[in-house]
Amino acid sequence: MRKLLLLIAVCVSCALAQIGLAQSESGLHAPSAMTLGQGYLFVSGSFEMVSNGETASMEGYYTADGKQVDLGRNTPSNDENLFVSFGVLDNLDLSFSVPFHYDGDIPGDDFNGLGLGDIQVAGKISFPLSDWIYLGLGSEIIAPTGIENKGFRPRHRWYIERDGSSYAYTAGNWVVGANAYLTIVGGEFVTFNSYAALLKEVGADETFVLWGGGFNIFPEKMLTLILEMSGESPIRSSHVHRSVLNSPFRFTPALKLHLPHDAFLTVFADVGLNYFRSDDLDNGLPVHLENSSSDIDFTISGSPTVSMGITLSKTFDFSWHDDDGDGVIDRKDLCPNTGRNQVVNARGCPVDEDRDGVLNIVDMCPGTPLGVIVGRDGCPLDFDHDGVPDYLDKCLGTKKGFAVDSTGCMLDTDGDGIDDNNDKCPNTIPGDPVDSTGCPLDQDHDGIPNDVDKCPDTPSDVSIDLMGCPLDFDQDGVPDGYDRCPNSLSGEIVDQFGCPNDADKDGVPDTRDLCPDTQEGVAVNSDGCRVDSDDDGVFDEEDKCPRTPAGAPVDSLGCAIDSDHDGIPDWMDYCPGTLAKVVVDIEGCPMNARLNFNSMAQRIKFKHGDTTLVHSSYTALSDVIAAMRKHPMMLEIQCSASDVSPDRAQELSEARARSIFNFLEMKGISEDRLTYKGYGSKLPPTQTQKNGSSALIRLVPVLMKTEP
Repeated sequence: MRKLLLLIAVCVSCALAQIGLAQSESGLHAPSAMTLGQGYLFVSGSFEMVSNGETASMEGYYTADGKQVDLGRNTPSNDENLFVSFGVLDNLDLSFSVPFHYDGDIPGDDFNGLGLGDIQVAGKISFPLSDWIYLGLGSEIIAPTGIENKGFRPRHRWYIERDGSSYAYTAGNWVVGANAYLTIVGGEFVTFNSYAALLKEVGADETFVLWGGGFNIFPEKMLTLILEMSGESPIRSSHVHRSVLNSPFRFTPALKLHLPHDAFLTVFADVGLNYFRSDDLDNGLPVHLENSSSDIDFTISGSPTVSMGITLSKTFDFSWHDDDGDGVIDRKDLCPNTGRNQVVNARGCPVDEDRDGVLNIVDMCPGTPLGVIVGRDGCPLDFDHDGVPDYLDKCLGTKKGFAVDSTGCMLDTDGDGIDDNNDKCPNTIPGDPVDSTGCPLDQDHDGIPNDVDKCPDTPSDVSIDLMGCPLDFDQDGVPDGYDRCPNSLSGEIVDQFGCPNDADKDGVPDTRDLCPDTQEGVAVNSDGCRVDSDDDGVFDEEDKCPRTPAGAPVDSLGCAIDSDHDGIPDWMDYCPGTLAKVVVDIEGCPMNARLNFNSMAQRIKFKHGDTTLVHSSYTALSDVIAAMRKHPMMLEIQCSASDVSPDRAQELSEARARSIFNFLEMKGISEDRLTYKGYGSKLPPTQTQKNGSSALIRLVPVLMKTEP
């Protein structure tokens, strides 16, 4: 009696809604993470029964009034399940499962009979991480559609509440679940499937964890070996050990036979944990079975011993996929690997459009006329290999390598008796004698036979030498008959007319032109370079003042610069910083001595070898101050010390310049308007004093644009 219950209990574990039997083409209790392709329909039907007919309970059962009823005879028990899944998208399928359960006669009750179980609706999404790793996520809803007044053994672990109350064919409440899947594909040798799930009965306070994993060995062969382990258990914080041991835990070996037309037949067995445990009441799970007619109590094992089952499944193709791109969908394609863009018939197989006996897939000449004899490649025969098929060839014996026309006869364009393929001179003048290569014996008609003519293509109107080459007196490569400059220098580069090249057309040949890129039309010297007559850096064609004295500073037009705009150019201006609108003499210096900084500088004196100003110098400095206050200018103070030895001159000149600077600053002239510098024994050169000056002081005014 105990063995029967242990064996029948496996039906409970194998019919779990989220596991099922053959919910995919790969695996049993551990479905694949992969989904069906879009438009594919998978249908699976299963039948499972215990391996023997022993009684179902470990000690019989007790009625509501406490009466014990022993189970002393065999009781048949089995489960049937219909599973249907459809690929909505390539990575999404939806499914439903309809279970049926049957329990035979149990003495003293009317629970026996066939009944509908709880219907399951589920969905699964697949995430391909690579060609060999797939993840899947799913969810399910189980509706309480099972009948409550039939059956003796609860078919699912979550049917049994904490207090042991249960129905046999239904949970009595809605159940929701969430699943995760992992599949690893090891080529044609092995596939690994695993899953984990959480189930929650609505209105109950328990959550169940379900798991499974296993290997499909040789999954693509006709016979596949399946080895799996799976189980389920409530999640509890107390009595965990007893709860786990009284929950389904099984090992499943199976053989799957691959049938034609994507059908599969699977035979399997489930070996449970109780196969290795003693069958006493301490190892049992107490159950209070509720029924419309009566209530009974009994104990069953939480895990099965051995059960046997069989599953028949098939995949139907309702997709519109066309993997080979031949225009015939895969489920109607008898030749599913036809090349893309290949012409096929209504069944997807290659056709022979020109009906020459060679399929289009290998026919190199698919437009051959009907009735023409062809070779293995589908092309018309060409006996003489001249490129013209025999059925069009009017000269079937053409020698190999000869040029032929569209009729297969020898092609000789110039009519010299040499076919075009072998004629090295295919345009010989009609009537000209030719050699074996088809070339004239004197092809340039210069009177020199080809065998001695070093220049066989000489034009007819050119004088030649004894070797048949044109005469070239100056040896510039241009025959005398075409040479417009027959006396070119040896080595000189010439143009097509025999004249020296002049790339910039300045009249100076390139071989002598030191400036070969001169702009066209400008005057050049004998070296081919642009002329600058006054050497002021401005070429004559751009120089508005072509006679500027040598060394005089000029502007971009070549005219002498007058920095202070006093009418005296800088090169002859002895007072280059003259104030605006000041009348100057011919040397550019102000006529008014109080505005003439050169005159003021000459009136400033230092004591011999010292930085002390002579008393009379202050009058000149007062004139400087007055001019600077009246006019917006800056002033550069330059000093020398020619009255001392050279080794003291630099130091003394700087001290004298600083002394004048300090005096002017003290009198209210901003230091931003003053600069000073000592130059040692001699002042630096200017435009009018090329060798410098031995004067002690030079004052250089510079006009400012705005008032300080």
